[in-house]
Amino acid sequence: MQKKLKIAIIGAGKFGSYYAEKCFLNPNAILVGLFDINLSKSISLAQKYNSRAYANLDEMLSDVDAVIIATPAISHGDLAIKCLVSDKHCLIEKPIASNLNQAEEILFLSNNKPIVVQIGHQERIILKTIGLDNLPEKPSRITSSRLTRPSDRGRDVSVSLDLMIHDIDLILMLIQEEPEYVTCKKIKGDENFFHHSRAEIKFKNTIASLTASRASDVNERSMELIYPSGFIKIDFQNKKMEHNTPFNLNEAFFDNEGVKDSLKAATNSFIDSILNGNKVSVSPKDGYNAVKLALAIDKDLV
Repeated sequence: MQKKLKIAIIGAGKFGSYYAEKCFLNPNAILVGLFDINLSKSISLAQKYNSRAYANLDEMLSDVDAVIIATPAISHGDLAIKCLVSDKHCLIEKPIASNLNQAEEILFLSNNKPIVVQIGHQERIILKTIGLDNLPEKPSRITSSRLTRPSDRGRDVSVSLDLMIHDIDLILMLIQEEPEYVTCKKIKGDENFFHHSRAEIKFKNTIASLTASRASDVNERSMELIYPSGFIKIDFQNKKMEHNTPFNLNEAFFDNEGVKDSLKAATNSFIDSILNGNKVSVSPKDGYNAVKLALAIDKDLV
C-alpha cells in the first residue's frame, strides 16, 4: 500500500483555505495541520478539515513531510528557506520569493537536497491544455493584459510581482529563452508600490508587450500571440479563444478538469511528484526566472 503524504498548509487566508480543501480531498495525503500568524484563522480552518491548528511553526514542521506556502508574497522567501532547510517538500505559491537573493537560495537548496519543490504558477495548465507548448513555430509578437479593480490583496509587493508575473511565466514557458532587454513604464501607487506597470521584453525573434494594473476600472486577463501562420487570442477571464492558424488547438480548453480547477491539479501534481517521483509541473528554476524578470521590470523604480 502506498504511504500517504503528511502535509500541512502555511497560511490560513483565501489561498490557504483553497489548498486545505484540495489536500483534504486527495486520497494520497493526510492534512495534518495549518499554521498562520493569526491563530484564530488557522483554528477555524483546521476545525473544518479535522486537522490541527499549530501555534508553533517548528512543531508543525516536525510532524509533516511536506508543506504548501500560501501566505502573502513578501513572506514566501523566508518561509520557503526555513522549510527547505528542514528538508520538507514545498509547494510555494507564486512568486517564489520577493527578492532575488532569496529566490537564488531556494533554487540552490532545491538543487542540493532530496526534496520536491514546485512553484504555484497554475495558469501554465491553460496554455498546455490549448496546445501552445508544443507548436512548430514561436510567436513573433505577444501582447498581454492583466487588469483588476482596486482591492486590498497583493499590496505587499509591486504589481509586477503580484499580477504581471503570471504572464511573464507564460511567456518564458513559450519562448524558452533569456530576454535580450526589457523596457518599462510604471506609475507609482500607494505606499510606494506600483499598481500599474507596462513592459516590453525583447527576445531573439519575439517582442512581448505586457500591461498589468490593480487600479483598473475593469477586470481583464487576455493574451494575443502573433505567429508566422496567424494569430491566437485567449480571453482567460471568460475562458474563450479564437485563432486563424493551421495548428490543431483545443478551443474547448475550458472543459478540461485541470483548467476548471487548476489549484486542485497543481496540488495533486505536487503530491504525486513526491510519492511517485514524477517531474513537477513548475520547477524552482521556472519560478526563479519569472521573479528575476519581474524584478528587472521594477528595477528602474528606484
